[in-house]
Amino acid sequence: MPPRCTRRDTLSACPSLGVRAHTGTFFGLANRIVLAVIALGLSIGIVLGYRMWWQRRPTRGDRRALVGLAPARGTWRHLPWPALAVAVPLVVAVGWAFPLLGWSLPAFLVLDGLLALIHRRRTVAPAAGA
Repeated sequence: MPPRCTRRDTLSACPSLGVRAHTGTFFGLANRIVLAVIALGLSIGIVLGYRMWWQRRPTRGDRRALVGLAPARGTWRHLPWPALAVAVPLVVAVGWAFPLLGWSLPAFLVLDGLLALIHRRRTVAPAAGA
């Protein structure tokens, strides 16, 4: 007769299952292939993200960006309300599911907002004094 599993046994087994899946020993070769594809996709995404930034980076006045300018700050304000109604809860859900992203995304948004405010005050101040 197999031993009875209690709730405590099940909960104590969850972390070890997660570790086995994360290290690639849970499903053998198939698990390792999936993890390798995920790692490759993340690496490609990082490289392409830096490439996109490099092509759209602020350049000197005598040169244009290769692929056009990045969207201006505040462009999200012109999005239709249904898109925002879907995007905001989705971002909150992803932030809840992935806590590291959940903390870094609002921190980035606050920092970006502060930089925009500083930039706006610097450009408005000389115009008001002239």
